[in-house]
Amino acid sequence: MLEWIGLAAGIGFGIMGLGAYIKTNLEGRQREQEYQKRIEQLQRSIEQFEEIFRRGQRIKNEELILKQKKLIQTAKKGAWILGINALGVFHEQREDILSLLKKGGDVRVLLLDPESEVFKDRERKEEEINGQISGRLRAEYTASLAYCKDIINFGEGKGLLELRLYGENITESLLIIDPKSEDTMVLINEYPHEEYIRGYIGEHRIIQRGYPDLAKPYIQRYENLWNNARRVDL
Repeated sequence: MLEWIGLAAGIGFGIMGLGAYIKTNLEGRQREQEYQKRIEQLQRSIEQFEEIFRRGQRIKNEELILKQKKLIQTAKKGAWILGINALGVFHEQREDILSLLKKGGDVRVLLLDPESEVFKDRERKEEEINGQISGRLRAEYTASLAYCKDIINFGEGKGLLELRLYGENITESLLIIDPKSEDTMVLINEYPHEEYIRGYIGEHRIIQRGYPDLAKPYIQRYENLWNNARRVDL
C-alpha cells in the first residue's frame, strides 16, 4: 500500500513538475513573442521617423507665410523659386526678395509656361466649371511677371533676378535658400491630387539648415528644370 502511495505521490510530483515546466516554457514563449512585437513596433517607429526626417518637417498652412519670410530674410547668397506662378511668394515677400538682391544675392524663378499643355491641363483641373475657365492662373502668372519686373526696377542694379519658364508636370513647388551650401534650406509645397484645389493648399514641409544631403535631390530637380527651361527677358 505504501508503495502505491509513494508511486502515486511520485507521479503527482512529476505531473506538477511537468506542468511547471510547460508553464515556464509557455510564459517564456509569450515573453519572447511580446519582445518580438515590441522590436517590430520600434523598427516601424524608426522607419516612420526616418521617412519624416528625409521628407522634411511638416508645417501648418497658417505658419507658411511667416516661415517663407524668415527663410528669405536669412538667405546669404540667394534663393531659387519654383512654382506654377509663385504669386504668393512675390506678394508676401517682395521687400525681402528686394533686400536679398541689394545684399548681392541672386534669385532664380521657375514658373510654368502659360503656353504649355501642362499649364492648360492645370487650368482645367483647378478652374473649369461647366466648361468655363475663369482665367485665374493666367492672371496670377501675369501678376508674377510684373512682380519680377518691379523687383528688378527697385533692385538698384544689385544682385541678379532671372526668370525661366518650364513646361513639365511637377508635383510640388520649392523655395530653396542658399543652394549648394551647408546652410541650404528647402521649403516644399506638395500639390494635392484632387481637382478644384489650389496647389497652395497642399502639404508643406521644410528641410532645415545643416542637412545638405537631404536637400540635394531637390536642388538637382530644380537644376534639371532650369537647364531645360525657356528664358524670359525682363
